[in-house]
Amino acid sequence: MSIRKSMLLPGLVLMAGCVQAHPRPAPAQACRPAQAAAADAMVDKLNDWAAVDRFFREYRQCDDGGIAEGSSDAVAHLLANQWGTLPKLQALIQREPALRAFVLNHINSTLDTDDLNKIKQNASTSCPPSGASLCAGMRQAVEQALK
Repeated sequence: MSIRKSMLLPGLVLMAGCVQAHPRPAPAQACRPAQAAAADAMVDKLNDWAAVDRFFREYRQCDDGGIAEGSSDAVAHLLANQWGTLPKLQALIQREPALRAFVLNHINSTLDTDDLNKIKQNASTSCPPSGASLCAGMRQAVEQALK
């Protein structure tokens, strides 16, 4: 049996008579040097959830290394010391669900243990009913970070 190339669909691989789909990964946007410099400068200004959201939308491709550590510190500060702003974060996540994973990924082992414990305490005792899932994710992220 011969198969002409024109009959093969992109993203499909024929193996031993079976067809398996292999989705093509979306091309990752690279962080250009000018973007990295702007992201690095913005990290110092992540003092509210609107700024974190803006950073996420504009510079997430640059969120690595020292920049990621800075954004993790900012997320931790907001969750540990400005817990009352959680409804703002919830509203932003409702508009942009991928922001949730960004925030939870920044609750990590690079953070100060005191901040991690404050985040866990806040998420355990002061979570609004509408944020139960988000708070559960925070508690799980803290547990992973403390291992």
